[in-house]
Formats: sequence, C-alpha cells, structure tokens
Amino acid sequence: MELPLFPLRTVLFPGMPLPLQIFEQRYRVMTRELLESGGEFGVLLIREGMEVGGAATPFTVGTTAVIEECQELPDGRFTLTARGRRRFRLDQMLAPRPYPFGEVSLIDEDPGDARDARLSSAIETVRATFPLYFRMALSLTDQWARGMKLPPGPQELVDFLAPWIQVDEPVKQRLLEIEPAADRVAHLAEVLDELLTRTREELVEHHRQKWDALGRGN
Repeated sequence: MELPLFPLRTVLFPGMPLPLQIFEQRYRVMTRELLESGGEFGVLLIREGMEVGGAATPFTVGTTAVIEECQELPDGRFTLTARGRRRFRLDQMLAPRPYPFGEVSLIDEDPGDARDARLSSAIETVRATFPLYFRMALSLTDQWARGMKLPPGPQELVDFLAPWIQVDEPVKQRLLEIEPAADRVAHLAEVLDELLTRTREELVEHHRQKWDALGRGN
C-alpha cells in the first residue's frame, strides 16, 4: 500500500496517542487531505536529518496513525491528536506529493504461542518488573503511581508499556522492530531489568540528597 509519511523524532507505537502541531506547508496539505479522506499516515523515527525542512532519512519500521482530533488555527497551522494503529515496514520512498510518500507493507502481528515457555516467562517478568520500575521512576519526582491494567497479549503488552519507559528513542525503535513476539517481549524484559537497576541507584542517590538537604537545614 502507498502511505503519506511523517518522519519525526518520536517512536509511535500502536495505541499510543500522538499530539502534533502542523506548521510546514507540505504537512498542512497532507493534513487537509487526510481530513477529507479519513485515511492513515505513517510515522517513522528519523535516523538522519531534521524534522523541519529538507529531507530526513527515516528508519524503515514505523506505525500507521489516524487523526482523532484536529483544529485549524487562524494562521493555517493545525493542532491535532493522532493515534497509532498498525506497524509497517517501508519498502521504498516515492516521489513527494509534496509531503513524503512511501510504499509500505503492514507487519503481520505474531500472536505468540501460549505454550511457549520462553514467551510465558518473559511476559511474567515484564508484568512483575514494570510496576516496580514505574513506581520508582515516579518517586524520583515525588509522584505516586496508580495501578495499571496491563494487556494480556504479548504484542499489545509491548506496545502499551514501551511509551512509558524512560529510554532513548533508538531503544524504543528496537522494541518496535523486533519479531517474533517472544523475542520482542524478552527484549522488553531485558530493558526493564536494566532500567530497574539504574532507577534503584538513582532513587538511593535522590534520597541521600534529600536527607543531606534536611541535615543542612537543621
């Protein structure tokens, strides 16, 4: 299928909301056409280049998105919220129209095998590790975490949790790309294990600094 493309500095996952402000003329054209057609566009992480002006070289795996809310401002800009839908692979770039356009293939989502012991173990690890990590990460800024209802399926679990973890975009890109489901969840488990260790160390240092500050205050 052919798809309008929007290279960004953000990795979009299926189900993830994406707020955007559209001010470049080529993307204003794209937005108007999408509003008329109700179609999807593709979001790809930029590998090289800039978001604004010129040509950016993107990674080849991204996520389709659909506009859910949109407002056109008096100066012609748009503010909108889109939502990720399906992962795709970029097969080739096509001529701009005037915005980037490409030929893409949707990625068939491997549901995983419930009898796969490795997959089951990885899912169990992720479901146990993420709440611990998330609570500690929020406590670094003196916030409290509410309970989350996590999706049961492996692909949905990765797509739901990946936007919440505090890692660089290339790490998230890797989580977006990996197949099959067992490998994808296992990689998320590894990332969360590293984050848990790092965040625990940061939290110890955070509390030490708070106690030092209280001591100086006395």
